Amino acid sequence: MGYLHDEARRYRFRVRTGRKEAGTTMTDDRPARLYQAFVSQDPAQAIAVIEKARSAGIAQGQLFDQLFAPAMSLLGGAWADGAIDEYTFTQAAVVAEQITSFVTPPTTAQDTGVTVLLGTMHRDHHAIDKDITAAALKEAGHRVIDLGVDVRPAEFLERADETGARIVIVYAQLIGTAHSVSRVREMFHAGGRDDLVLFVAGGPFSADISLAKQVGANGVVRGAESALKLVAKITAGRGGGT
Repeated sequence: MGYLHDEARRYRFRVRTGRKEAGTTMTDDRPARLYQAFVSQDPAQAIAVIEKARSAGIAQGQLFDQLFAPAMSLLGGAWADGAIDEYTFTQAAVVAEQITSFVTPPTTAQDTGVTVLLGTMHRDHHAIDKDITAAALKEAGHRVIDLGVDVRPAEFLERADETGARIVIVYAQLIGTAHSVSRVREMFHAGGRDDLVLFVAGGPFSADISLAKQVGANGVVRGAESALKLVAKITAGRGGGT
């Protein structure tokens, strides 16, 4: 969540100062309108904002960076600053997840053959960091299986067996759910799947690296770029494949 907060502050600073990134117009209020659609729990309005942006000339491959990511940053910043409560944040994240396919860049990278399983731990409904990472992994050519939120430990094992995935990323933003990730590793062990690589992500793990070791994780994902590097490292060590 710290990543989202930092991005939100940077985005708001660019808006105030008139600075812009390549291809963006800081007088454009579309990210703010998309953010408002999320907070209002209005997927139809969110899609309308996206379609208007597309008709205005923003290419499909640029929608994520120019529209979706800034709106997500505003949402994360609003929650971190206390402008919206956790219930509103969670419901807004659900709407954001529902419309992700409308802003996902077309995959241009060659299929790597690597399958990555992602999901947010049982009793945890935070999805934004997971969704951003999933989109980045897909764009890199990896096969992504997104289990969503509130995923039980047994489901991680079941889906890994079904899909042949060897890399699993479990997200947890709450202290309690972060500690319960140990049940995922225990499930892997009981199922004879100690070969599975388990990465964890979320505020509690970023704040306390030792927590990742306590729950049996192989490493901590600190954002989309971190996930790409860790997956590449594991894949290189195993010679490619799932």
